[in-house]
Amino acid sequence: MVPEIDVVSFKKRLDARAEGKDDFFVLDVRNPNEQQIALVPGTDKLIPVSELAARIDELKNQIDKEILVYCRSGGRSGMACGILAQAGFKSYKNVAGGILAYSDLVDPSMQKY
Repeated sequence: MVPEIDVVSFKKRLDARAEGKDDFFVLDVRNPNEQQIALVPGTDKLIPVSELAARIDELKNQIDKEILVYCRSGGRSGMACGILAQAGFKSYKNVAGGILAYSDLVDPSMQKY
């Protein structure tokens, strides 16, 4: 079972981080063309899930931080959490529902696709 965070809690944590009250890393595992359609403000890095295992070294400096992972609906980010676990990362969460839930529950102006 992959640990999850709901989008409302995710947004609260993003706001707290912007105020210097929280520290974590936000990973988008969608494809670059999807990020051009919709992007969660505060995203730290884009690595498509299909490339994550090969590019895992790009995240090694984040190994001690919690990593919050999102995609369009939560499926790919769940797979990405599994890749992080296999690579030795200890603290990660799947943003449940991804961009679609974020648009529904946090920011209705965010374009769905």
